[in-house]
Amino acid sequence: MVESMDNNGKSAKKPKLKINKKKMARSLCILAVLIYIIRISWIHFWVNKYDKLIYPGVKVEGIKLSGKTNEEAVAALKRNYVNEIFKKNIVIKIEDKVYTINYSKLNINYNIEDTVKDAFKYGKDKGTINDKYKIIRSAKEKQFSLKYNYDKKEIEDTVSKIQQQFDKKPVDAKITKDKDDEFKITAEKDGQEVDKDKLIKDIDAGISNKAIKDVVVNASLKKVQPSAKKSDLQKIDTKISSFTTNFASSSDSRVNNINVAAKALDGTTIMPKEKFSFNSIVGERTEKRGYQAATVIVGDKLESGLGGGVCQVSSTLHNAVVRAGITPTERDHHNIPVSYVGLGMDATVDYGNIDYKFKNTLDYPIYIECIVKDKDITFNIYSNSKLNDKTYDLVNSVKTANKGNKTICTAKAYKVTYVDGKEVSRQEINSDDYVK
Repeated sequence: MVESMDNNGKSAKKPKLKINKKKMARSLCILAVLIYIIRISWIHFWVNKYDKLIYPGVKVEGIKLSGKTNEEAVAALKRNYVNEIFKKNIVIKIEDKVYTINYSKLNINYNIEDTVKDAFKYGKDKGTINDKYKIIRSAKEKQFSLKYNYDKKEIEDTVSKIQQQFDKKPVDAKITKDKDDEFKITAEKDGQEVDKDKLIKDIDAGISNKAIKDVVVNASLKKVQPSAKKSDLQKIDTKISSFTTNFASSSDSRVNNINVAAKALDGTTIMPKEKFSFNSIVGERTEKRGYQAATVIVGDKLESGLGGGVCQVSSTLHNAVVRAGITPTERDHHNIPVSYVGLGMDATVDYGNIDYKFKNTLDYPIYIECIVKDKDITFNIYSNSKLNDKTYDLVNSVKTANKGNKTICTAKAYKVTYVDGKEVSRQEINSDDYVK
């Protein structure tokens, strides 16, 4: 008890303050419940508010979509992004030229609706109501990107146009023989070409960066080396093989055809690892090319056809090539024997059907010389003198057998290798059957 003095100097007792603990506890509980109800109501209010709206902080390609419905978000993206993006240009610079492609020509399609759906689902498709409220309150930025596809035709057409203006084919060094049998070599020239793969890649990278500003790309040129260089052709310094056949009994038209084909082949240069195709060089045997009708072998019969006699050219070349140490990669034989080479040593050709091919397996380029003189056709193969440590020959072995009413000759052909005049190897390169 607390005492105090009254006006008369007498002490008086103050009444003690009494606290009803039960009432206080009840009041606190009621207050807590009210706060909880208010908080829950507040959370429900915001979560319900954004139930049909996109959550705060959500952006698509930097465009704010917070508080928008699906339809409003789609409209905003079309208005503020897609319509602006179509004003963009792809600017290609190369040397002093500039090429421009407007985005409207690319027919770009963006997956706006699908992206907006994903943006709308953000925060709504998982978690409790409290989790959703936390996302709404935090307004943490969430970026979504548009996917796209576009028609590349306009870009490809523009790149093709650039290539046509800037690409320059290299010029190979060329070797010829003059009247004095001396080799003359003209130097090569480098070419150039647009680095197409890099250019297309850079353009695509620029488009994938979906900023509103123009895509500026610098196209580059790369040097193209010629396949034949003067320094390589200077290594041709000697004859490494030769072979001759005679066509004295040929008709005038057959002689003509031999001359036309021989002229096409004369001076052919083949670099190491390069492939040779008879038909590719000689071309189709047509009247326009100067060929005439002459006797040709069709199956096991003789008929008249354009280009008769060309097979003697290919057969003569074949014998010279093998004697240079090169084995053909594609070669076929006639069905009946021919008079100008031995069995198993011929090489028939028929444009579009049968070709004669080989790959230069030597370490040096070869030069093919074809001379037609006095009813003889001669192929000389020239290359480097270091190859003369070996020489080669083409020989055959023939066996004859009767089958039914026909005589069949089986001929095996061998490439024979000599070192210092002594045989060191014998390789079978073909086995052929002929009807005799």
